[in-house]
Amino acid sequence: MIHQKNRQDRVELAVETYYDDVYRFCRYYTGNPTDSYDITQEVFLRYMKYMDSCGHKNLKAYLIMIARNLCCDYFHRQSVQREKFLSYDLLEDTAEGGHLDAARTIDGCDSAFYLQELLQSISQEQREVVILRIHDGLKFHEIAKITGCNLSTVKSRFRLGIASIRKTIGGIYA
Repeated sequence: MIHQKNRQDRVELAVETYYDDVYRFCRYYTGNPTDSYDITQEVFLRYMKYMDSCGHKNLKAYLIMIARNLCCDYFHRQSVQREKFLSYDLLEDTAEGGHLDAARTIDGCDSAFYLQELLQSISQEQREVVILRIHDGLKFHEIAKITGCNLSTVKSRFRLGIASIRKTIGGIYA
């Protein structure tokens, strides 16, 4: 009984502490709030299931790693819709040169939606690193562990993703 109470307390603390971070990661990664909610729930269910075998010192990084894997599964299952989503749903109003429509981003959208558009304009690998670094505040070596890439690859993806976002922003205001 005491062991069960301890497990329940650990799960409740993890949910209270990291739910918003995990949801935000899933939201930016998938671009879909409803599916992100479902994935976030699954993250904590998996944590509950495997928490006794969890040997990670950084619980947030461990939960984000689970979320990343579930998001990858999500894209695998949704491969046809993913292409439609990335090419049409969020970017349907792009100008001829592949830049976002300035009137739409400035006058018609709030900053969160605009940020989502910018993130969706870069590759999945770059988006993942940018989200983990900027929004979740993880260090490059933590991101490398989560993504299974070497440190230089992670830094390169971050640099290229930020450069691409800057180029997109520059095209809007040029």
